[in-house]
Amino acid sequence: MRIVILFLFTSNFAFAQYWGGQEINASDLSPWVAKSEIEYAGSYHFGESESESDLRVFFSDGCIIGQVLSGYWEESTGTLKANYITLTHIAIDKNGKFTSDQHSGQFIRYKTESGDYIKGLKINNPWSSWIEDSEFEIGARTELKFEDIYSGKYRQASFRKLHREELNQMGKDDLKLMRNEIFARYGYIFKEGGDMDKYFKKQKWYRPEHEEVEQFLTEIERYNVELIKKIE
Repeated sequence: MRIVILFLFTSNFAFAQYWGGQEINASDLSPWVAKSEIEYAGSYHFGESESESDLRVFFSDGCIIGQVLSGYWEESTGTLKANYITLTHIAIDKNGKFTSDQHSGQFIRYKTESGDYIKGLKINNPWSSWIEDSEFEIGARTELKFEDIYSGKYRQASFRKLHREELNQMGKDDLKLMRNEIFARYGYIFKEGGDMDKYFKKQKWYRPEHEEVEQFLTEIERYNVELIKKIE
């Protein structure tokens, strides 16, 4: 069974039903039918300003996973925090149709006024409501190396299933760090004064935001957390 992992994160490039303030004509859209599913891998940026989000797509083994990241302002503190929602039963068919329990759409090519084509993903029931009465929203595809998306010493624990053989080569302290790094990437608030609290507060990428993050974990991360526990 294949894995397709879909993530939504913020970035700096976007177009949607309105791109650069101008409305997109549906006639300028055509299906993007890739020769191989791997061609759909990348980051798809949606929205503008506070409504920005990115859908990141990549492939690994075993299952299909999806995740949405959006930002929200916490009223009590006035700070911008990240919120993650896991998409379920995601599929991409041979014609580039994208489906999940939550959102569906089509991988497309958009013809610009200059005649160039931009690859993207059209979502028919957008998660964002930044465009009033929008019928669809399009995310422009950008090239990304997923090894550079995640932070930490053991970032691979968030984008591929780990193997018992490689974990057996690691010490107990490193295994503990690898496991807790998965939670730290979601901004988990560790016990104040504890070893993990002290360690991650020294990491520039770490932002303590949430007291609970279990609901954010992808299937790959859940698998890796349980495997690491067994090795520990």
